Amino acid sequence: MKLLVKDIIKETDEAISIRFKNGNLFKKLKYKPGQFLTIHTTIEKKIEKRAYSFSSNPFTDKDLKITIKRVEKGLVSNYVHDYLKVGDKVEVDDPAGSFFVEPSSKTKKQYILFAGGSGVTPMFSIVKSVLTEEKNSKILLIYANQNIDSIIFHDEIKRLEEQYYNTLKVEHIVAQIPKDKDNYHSGLATQELIDRIFSKHNILFKDHQYMICGPFGYMEKIKEILNENGITREKIKVEVFKKPEVRVSGRNLESDVTIKHNGKEYQIKVNGDKTILRQAMSKNIALPYSCRSGMCSTCKAKCVEGEVKMIDGHYLSDNEVLSGDILTCISYPLSEKVVLEI
Repeated sequence: MKLLVKDIIKETDEAISIRFKNGNLFKKLKYKPGQFLTIHTTIEKKIEKRAYSFSSNPFTDKDLKITIKRVEKGLVSNYVHDYLKVGDKVEVDDPAGSFFVEPSSKTKKQYILFAGGSGVTPMFSIVKSVLTEEKNSKILLIYANQNIDSIIFHDEIKRLEEQYYNTLKVEHIVAQIPKDKDNYHSGLATQELIDRIFSKHNILFKDHQYMICGPFGYMEKIKEILNENGITREKIKVEVFKKPEVRVSGRNLESDVTIKHNGKEYQIKVNGDKTILRQAMSKNIALPYSCRSGMCSTCKAKCVEGEVKMIDGHYLSDNEVLSGDILTCISYPLSEKVVLEI
């Protein structure tokens, strides 16, 4: 499906929101708050796909909106920032992703949302949806950034705080401010700071709805803090916006990888420091993929021979991993021969 670009909104110096007309007479896209949209762009005669989270409210917003932060050397993010314009039509896949909520008017819970940088994008969709559709629940949003100017949706968040004073509380963690002021905290996320924030809002570490989205290092720190306070990892929903730099033991290995897909068999050589999907794409092999961060399972394959390393923070269950399932977008070969079935 192609979507019409209705508006491009500058959120910060490095982030824009793209507002699309939702579908056509025959089909409109349906999504859950927190999910993402995969867009297709043609760059140097090659189709590049990237997944970007919705920042719109599926219950109240007529149009669709995704928010995209410019990434250094990011092929698609830079293309969108520099060349996309109102009136363009963009090919998209159906909405997807496991990082979502399903608000219900009958539900009453405490949401604890941790966002870092552009990781606020799916959180913003979740916040707005819960505020309008699950009015008995409460939300604490803890949002970390490098500086004040990099806070995406800053003014909109302030307006929501004022409008939903008894329901929504927001605490900002800002690395580059000289001192604390009101709900803006100087420095980085630490156990001591999270304790102070929880105490301020009379919140105990218990079975609330915990969700984290942001850079890998930030997410690992928050998970560590929660885990030390009795919140186990299976009780936390995560969405990775930036994969970690991976160092694998087989990075100097050149592996012969066989990929069986749709009745065809492909043979490629993959260095141990490149993902299988990345190398396949460089050889113009059309494999299924979407998010490229391990969160949607579109690129799932079964490793039937050899050994691969899959980085942490992925969508697969323990049983799937034990049965040999991998995600090619975050998997690296560790043996001289690998055979995959898709």
